[in-house]
Amino acid sequence: MAAAATLGPAALGDALAEAAKKGRPRFPHPKNPAEALAILKKGNKRYRKGKLEFRDYSPVGEDIANNQKPFAAIITCADSRLSPPLVFDVERGNVFVSRIAGNSVDTGTLGSTEYGIKVLGVKLVMVLGHSDCGAVKSAISVANGGSYPPDQYGAIGDVVGTIVPPIKALPPSGRTLPKCIPLTARTQAADLASRGPIVKQAIAAQKIRVVAAVYDINTGAVSIL
Repeated sequence: MAAAATLGPAALGDALAEAAKKGRPRFPHPKNPAEALAILKKGNKRYRKGKLEFRDYSPVGEDIANNQKPFAAIITCADSRLSPPLVFDVERGNVFVSRIAGNSVDTGTLGSTEYGIKVLGVKLVMVLGHSDCGAVKSAISVANGGSYPPDQYGAIGDVVGTIVPPIKALPPSGRTLPKCIPLTARTQAADLASRGPIVKQAIAAQKIRVVAAVYDINTGAVSIL
């Protein structure tokens, strides 16, 4: 099971308090996308083992109330079972997170990520899907002929609709959750990487890298696609 399940709320609070008391060391801010991705991978490994350290790679130090310098931007789902700082074992101020059901690229998540790149100087952008995603389940339903009428579901249909096309392109027999979750993350990452005038240009200049990944809620593992 995931580390979060092993380390209960009380124990997690105690760990944070103890770490703050001791004064956690700060680690070097990553210089490039490869270093940033390596940090996330290592942090997830600690998380899976239940050995959380809440590492701080931000150079702002005690000025965190007035400044931020995250090293990665993450577009992920609004699902309550997924917390990127915890999953990657980093302190607040290290990852710049945009959340929307289905971790899709819309005006809000795109603009937020562009801010992370242009203003905050993140080195890595990750589109992070997850197992048992309700939005992807709904998109599969729509691809198979279902619908979300606005008079009953409000704007839910609009959110789900953004992730339907790649799923609908699959043959009906291939529209399974294990296939559609990584497909959705990959499609969104490719879409994001093609967007100008900030993301595409930053990739071309080798300032950032955009990756797709999937978080397994049961095991706590993040798989880079």
